[in-house]
Amino acid sequence: MFRKNTENEKRTEVHLGMNTKKVSPTPKGVGISSPKEMIKMQIELEVNTFRELIEEIAVKGKYNSGDTCKNGQVSNYAVLKVEGDYLVAYNADNINIAVIRLRLEEGQLFRSGRTVIDIEKTVKYLKGFTGIVTLEFRDYLTIKNDSSIARVPLVEEHPTPNMISRGEVFHKTLRSMGEGMPTFGKTEYKTEVVISEDEMLSASKSCDVVGLARYKFDYDEDEESLIMSSRKSVTDKFDVIIETTMSEGEDATVEFNGQVSKFLKGTVRLYINDDAPVLFVTPTRMLLKAPYIGNR
Repeated sequence: MFRKNTENEKRTEVHLGMNTKKVSPTPKGVGISSPKEMIKMQIELEVNTFRELIEEIAVKGKYNSGDTCKNGQVSNYAVLKVEGDYLVAYNADNINIAVIRLRLEEGQLFRSGRTVIDIEKTVKYLKGFTGIVTLEFRDYLTIKNDSSIARVPLVEEHPTPNMISRGEVFHKTLRSMGEGMPTFGKTEYKTEVVISEDEMLSASKSCDVVGLARYKFDYDEDEESLIMSSRKSVTDKFDVIIETTMSEGEDATVEFNGQVSKFLKGTVRLYINDDAPVLFVTPTRMLLKAPYIGNR
């Protein structure tokens, strides 16, 4: 059963975290030249693999802006952290938490650690390299291969450290849990829907013709059906019935803002409740989005 939509109701975006802190990133390590500086993290990777990882964690794409949409991103900063056999990238603002994990093969990891990078600046330097590179994170980043070496300033702290911390804790819990529905903060998810990557991408692209970059999921428990929609008005809208692989749970309706499908890779597990954070999980990625809540 779908909830009636009031076309002119005002909607507001709810933050994922209470009392979230936003700080101005401060470069660190500028001008440091001593090779004896302690290496905090050291990894060897194919340069394009690393570049794609940090470009995609920015979650660039169309985001809602009133009755239209514009290009945006979660932030230009990423936390990189080694967790077991994985290099994990985190990004966040007050309404999004994004995570990508990349499996490290034997011989690629030399030292575990955690650091914060400026995505655009790091990508610019990476474009000067090809093949396998060694990444050494001190108070600055050293990128090197057999013929070239570069140093890139790092950042003291991510702009939203509290949200990053929540993301780290939640992601660890999510990956270690067994059967059942996850819980984020006070949200105990009641509905899970499994969708193929192609189906998720197709539905999102169809809704994008509205040019709003704001989407709504409606799940009907009796029909076990999921509809994705985007609408400006009764006469300016697009609705798509999504073919699901599996679904279970209660009726749920939730609206959210911004780029989704281009970020997700692999089979998508969607967790939703009425007007609660929307959780997307794939084998290597997680995206959590705050809901839009209408005035009741």
